[in-house]
Amino acid sequence: MRKWKYKIENGKLVWKELEKAITYNSRNTIFNDWLDLILNSLLALTDNMSRENLLNKLKENKLDGKYNERYLEIAKKYSNGEMGKRPIDYLCNAWDLLQQETREKQKDILGDIYMQMITFGERGQVFTPEHITDAMANMGGIKDNEVISDPCCGSGRFLLSAFKQNPNIKLHGMDIDDRCAKMAAINMWLFDVKNAEIKHSNSLSGEVYKIWRILKGGLIYENILGNDEKN
Repeated sequence: MRKWKYKIENGKLVWKELEKAITYNSRNTIFNDWLDLILNSLLALTDNMSRENLLNKLKENKLDGKYNERYLEIAKKYSNGEMGKRPIDYLCNAWDLLQQETREKQKDILGDIYMQMITFGERGQVFTPEHITDAMANMGGIKDNEVISDPCCGSGRFLLSAFKQNPNIKLHGMDIDDRCAKMAAINMWLFDVKNAEIKHSNSLSGEVYKIWRILKGGLIYENILGNDEKN
């Protein structure tokens, strides 16, 4: 079995944790489930914000609602083994490290991991380097309240560069690849974007399958519109 080497520094520690849960034949499945675990945990937290005794629910790990049910259903697949050494423990560790590294470096760490170890540039999925997206955003003269759209947003790099230039804008991102749309939504949350809408959609046909709305303060909402098999 070939062992792929992680070639850059960004995301290396995150990948080390993910790799503990990944076998060669299942890396795509594990990565996809990891994205779904992250999104559903964030959605569950927002969904429970209006519940009574939220802090106690968090301490006791007793959130409720459909997003928490989704999270638990995925987590169940990775919960066998010794506490601290189960696949779910490694996936949770990877999420903690992703938050920390993204916060410290203000870089698209998630997109780097995706390109380095999941797609390897497959189907042209090589995202624009961040120094280029930053330069383009800097040249744009982005004004308050403008709407910045990217019809093929990938992990959301152009949108994040625009947000860094002026946080008082609204971001619209679309991608036909559901993994990219999920990464973009997660990145909007990680960077605490004030107002963003990410769609799993076909920009050419206009078909929209799922929408995530991200608001400042860690709020994230989901709306399923089409026949999305990965609900």
